[in-house]
Amino acid sequence: MTNFGVEPLLDFLVAKAAPPAGRKSEGEIERFVFPEDSEFSAMIFKIQANMNPRHRDSIAFMRVVSGKFERGMSVKIARNGQTLKLAKPHSFIAQERSIVEEAWPGDIVGLYDPGKLHIGDTLSADGSIHYAGIPRFAPAYFGRFILREPLKRKALDAGLEHLALEGVIQLFYPELGGGAGDVFLGAVGLLQFEVLKERLASEYNVKAQFESLNFQHARWVGGADSGLQWLKERRDFTLCKDRNDRYVLLSNTMWPLNHALETAPGLELYAIEPI
Repeated sequence: MTNFGVEPLLDFLVAKAAPPAGRKSEGEIERFVFPEDSEFSAMIFKIQANMNPRHRDSIAFMRVVSGKFERGMSVKIARNGQTLKLAKPHSFIAQERSIVEEAWPGDIVGLYDPGKLHIGDTLSADGSIHYAGIPRFAPAYFGRFILREPLKRKALDAGLEHLALEGVIQLFYPELGGGAGDVFLGAVGLLQFEVLKERLASEYNVKAQFESLNFQHARWVGGADSGLQWLKERRDFTLCKDRNDRYVLLSNTMWPLNHALETAPGLELYAIEPI
């Protein structure tokens, strides 16, 4: 009786569940991509570090949008044009993994990520398809970790980098600093810092003390190069780079941000990371 009613339930889901939906491509040629299109495309919507703690692996989960996925195929990442061979795709059910030979629109496939993939990336055969990414909002809380054991510096670096790719935390590197000891952490909610602290301790064996920072606002820098140069020449602004090498301005009040917008020639500031 353990499987009683399972087959009728699955039949109902097949008949009534919404079919895979297409997406709008914002590449060189804007067009709408339909699931029945022959060209393969997919989007990365989640990255999970340490699925296997013994191997420190990172799994990127993609949803197939169009075409047919086949094991071993090569695709291009729309963000940077890099080619990636999808040699070991997996499906996951609880703790079980199985190799995926093929997949169709709507299917979810797990890919081993060598550090090349980001949440929101588009994968396609020739890189011409580029779906709108998943927005990343400016954090409202900031802090940093103080190491209790200096010899764990390398492990802290690795942990912060891996968990930032997951979206657990945002990293901001001050222009004059480098390394984990000089990294500012940003989060939308305070609970994210507690999650980060526990995962660093359990997955990377790093014990660190969290210290709050007095920043309250972060804005991504855009617009004319003259505006960015104006910020670099000032000593009263905290200018950082994020993990995507984009400039970010940190401040404890809105006044410096408004002053910069009014004074710096051609400067633009964004509360959502430009995609």
